[in-house]
Amino acid sequence: STMVAISAPTDRHERHSNRSIDIIVHGATGYTGKRVVRHLASKHPHLNIAICGRSNAKLAAVAAEIGWDESKSQSSTFVVANVVEGASDLISAFSNAKVAIACAGPYRQCGLPILKAAIDARCDYLDLCGEPQFFDDALLAFDREARNSGVLAVHAAAFDCVPAELGAALAERQLLDKYSSGDEEKVECAGIEVIHTLQNVGSANATTFHAAVDGFYAAASGELSVGRKKVKENYPEFKETTPPTRPTDWPKVPETPGAIMPSYNEELGLRTMKFVGADASAIRSSWRYLRSRVPDHSRKGKHVPEPRLSVLIGLDMNNSLAALKLMAYGATFSTLARWKWGCNMLHSSPEAFSGGVFTSEGPTEEELEQGGFTTFVTAYGAKHCPETNSQVARVRITGPEPGYVATPSLIVALALTILDAGNGGSEVKLSFNSGVTLPGALFGDCDKVYDNMRKEGVSFDVVDDFETDHSPV
Repeated sequence: STMVAISAPTDRHERHSNRSIDIIVHGATGYTGKRVVRHLASKHPHLNIAICGRSNAKLAAVAAEIGWDESKSQSSTFVVANVVEGASDLISAFSNAKVAIACAGPYRQCGLPILKAAIDARCDYLDLCGEPQFFDDALLAFDREARNSGVLAVHAAAFDCVPAELGAALAERQLLDKYSSGDEEKVECAGIEVIHTLQNVGSANATTFHAAVDGFYAAASGELSVGRKKVKENYPEFKETTPPTRPTDWPKVPETPGAIMPSYNEELGLRTMKFVGADASAIRSSWRYLRSRVPDHSRKGKHVPEPRLSVLIGLDMNNSLAALKLMAYGATFSTLARWKWGCNMLHSSPEAFSGGVFTSEGPTEEELEQGGFTTFVTAYGAKHCPETNSQVARVRITGPEPGYVATPSLIVALALTILDAGNGGSEVKLSFNSGVTLPGALFGDCDKVYDNMRKEGVSFDVVDDFETDHSPV
């Protein structure tokens, strides 16, 4: 089966038209994987879905839960007990699929073999990984190969980092459209601010906690900077497309957030703190990658200075206690995660070290139903003046509980956009057709992706100000 897979055409339309499985979900029996499968089964019954994982019994339970009959289960369930030793089984599972969604983390342990199998099978790939170390590892290992094979691999297709990435791209596009009328000089984006706010989000699944521990250790122990150095050595085109220095007369917006003490955002009436997720890292990686692939890109080309970037979490007064609790636990966490023994200690009891925020069960169904998020993104022009509030564009993103309800919606919306592109949809404007990349670089200029997001339950709205009632347009 490997041989068949490797000779597949590099043209997406041609390749997709020869494959019967629309989407295969790998890690379909895990906490998030199950939710992705349920979302596909309930909202997209017309798609041909397959599931893949380690345990036959657990896969059978998922198949039964979504109502597959015996023959559907037989044809659409793939058991791969070990992704390293069973690489050829994984390739044959992927080789009849158009898109693979990889849900089994932590990616730093098992992500690369799964990505490799997808590329060998010429199957477009999306994952939920928000670990910057993994972005660099995957880029170094497989980007050139993916480009040669015509395969797309997209990380961080979840609440890490889709709202921030696609929100930043949309706000920037809006800024440039709104203020570039006729013969005036070109508008340039001087700064982007992303503020995430969470509603009724009480707890999270411990897998996320384990990934954070390893990610933090990589940063503290210098693994991350070694990875970055390798990227520099292997990607001379990143250096060749370094943007010009930011002009000194550009306004210093947004201001740099304090590392420890919260600031206050007047317009939203919220305290804000630096957000510790992967968003800022992902946005910058997207900018760098897009510049190298499309050096003359009008918004992100090598001739355009990079905007300042700030990603924050906004806390209203009721959430302050939760914030302080998280800060206190965060300090313990960041101290312990610097050492291997500390990591072992953290891994052994996520609940204790996060004040019950991370539990092995994850949130209850009721918590999931009540949760939600609103993300506010502002793009400031180089001629922005705070007094008159000139040259500013705003995007508000609203969605359900971010970790486990919004994430299936977000990754499915991106998968559907790749399927749309494979259908020969001329309205699907991807920035490039292959490579190992992130959502902002690939989909930032694609209007269809925002339509798909809204249909899946996450809306991106261009607004004049954030003070109006927070209902989606």
